[in-house]
Amino acid sequence: MFKINSNVILEENIKLKVEAKDWIDSMKKSGKLLVNSGFIKEGYIDLTIKNVEENGPYIVIAPGLALSHYRPDETVLKTGLSLITLTEPLNFNSENDPVDIVLTLASTSDDDHLNLLQKLSCYLSEDGKMDRIRNCTNPGELAKEINEYEVEF
Repeated sequence: MFKINSNVILEENIKLKVEAKDWIDSMKKSGKLLVNSGFIKEGYIDLTIKNVEENGPYIVIAPGLALSHYRPDETVLKTGLSLITLTEPLNFNSENDPVDIVLTLASTSDDDHLNLLQKLSCYLSEDGKMDRIRNCTNPGELAKEINEYEVEF
């Protein structure tokens, strides 16, 4: 039984009903939450955008869900996650468009990166979790639910 790190997503790193003009703006706004809370440096956001520009929209991992990330490097100060929901869904030029949930994942090591991806994937694939995020009105409750989520491997 593994538990997502109890402080991987802070209440302040969840913003609901965010306006974004395009996919780049949505990734910047999601990433900025991690900058403001001391998880990453600004440069990490640029790396996540460059990653999509070079490799395509593979970060849109499920219908309506983009998982912005880059590999661990010096721009990551501590492992963490941010989440925004969008007022208007956006296109990332993916088969899973349009996107209305944007997560940004930053990790300090490859192990943290893979473990968090695996746990997050399990959480998001459970029935009702995506709707729970879309209908959320209380970021604190959502952060608590994600942080306390346990999964068996």
